[in-house]
Amino acid sequence: MPRSAHIAFMAVPAHGHVNPGLGLVAELAARGHRVTYAVTEDFAPQVAEAGAEPVRYTSTLPSAATQQEWPEDQAAAVLLFVDEMISVHPQLAAAYAADRPDLVIYDIGALQAPVLAHEWGVPAICLSPTHVRFEGIEDVFGFDDSPELLAVHAKADAFFAEHGAPLTFATMDRECSVVTIPRSFQYYAESVAAYHTFVGPMLTARRTQGRWQRSGARPVLLISMGSAFTDQPQLYRDCLAAFGGLDWQVVLSIGEVVDPAVLGEVPPNVEVHRWVPQLDVLSQADAFITHAGMGGTMEALHAGVPMIAIPQAAEQFANAARIAELGLGVHLPKEEATPQALRAALHRVSTDPEVLARSAAMRREIGEAGGARRAAEIVEARLGAESA
Repeated sequence: MPRSAHIAFMAVPAHGHVNPGLGLVAELAARGHRVTYAVTEDFAPQVAEAGAEPVRYTSTLPSAATQQEWPEDQAAAVLLFVDEMISVHPQLAAAYAADRPDLVIYDIGALQAPVLAHEWGVPAICLSPTHVRFEGIEDVFGFDDSPELLAVHAKADAFFAEHGAPLTFATMDRECSVVTIPRSFQYYAESVAAYHTFVGPMLTARRTQGRWQRSGARPVLLISMGSAFTDQPQLYRDCLAAFGGLDWQVVLSIGEVVDPAVLGEVPPNVEVHRWVPQLDVLSQADAFITHAGMGGTMEALHAGVPMIAIPQAAEQFANAARIAELGLGVHLPKEEATPQALRAALHRVSTDPEVLARSAAMRREIGEAGGARRAAEIVEARLGAESA
């Protein structure tokens, strides 16, 4: 084992980017390493719970606290990440000036991280919480090299060049060596497996988010559109119409935007929350209605819970298609999510032997992938190589 090291984590301040690395934070801290985590105030409690020292900064990105919406246009969305890099870089350069790490571990969206690692002369390891780049990714994900998007790439590349970092925006995700999804969920995994290690989800208990316990023997259905796409009052009303009165315990998480009053009468078998401790609920759930964000998708796969995927934007459409393709649930387009279709989808995912068997098989694959232990071995091997 290499000497105890100072390891700095950096990620986009969003649940789908912070949560996937927390298991590795806990594993490295348990191995005696000192871990710091550059994070906004919203996420400081959960990174501290995992064993890291929060290094706070101010973000420019949309958040639940500001109730800003993420743009659906690809160029506009990518520009947010580039502007975040430009804003956060000097904050973290100052914060770490007298406490430079031995190694940086960063989420794919934390564009400032490899720049800082280059400036500090320390190694960096990229974590990808989603599919890594493969030939044909543009067709699968609907990427479009529009003039607007290319201009955003050029803005990022100019920043990299200004700081002497040997990076280009278009090839950054090829640097990711640890991928926190199962290999079989990755599109065209056989073409990229030589360059990446698929360790699967690395989850932690997140006790700071509270606890949840089922109230009886009825099956449990969780409904959540994540943290960024929660402004869905009609979908929530359709879910109440679909599942009210069924012999299910229904847990509906509506986020901070929707006023519960607009939902109308809530059936007795449905509980409505602004926020739920999702891992707790999924550990006891029998089905999950999700927007198919990668964070929630991985949490469901880890728990072996079949899904009804109703994607809203971005990679969610590709994830929903993958869920259906692998037999892990059904893809129900938002415009087709009527009460009747929702009920039919729930019946299928909760009774279809193939869906249940494939969900169980994916859970086993995740258990065998190595998770945080395997990722920590990669990190320590890199530290050992640097100190040799």
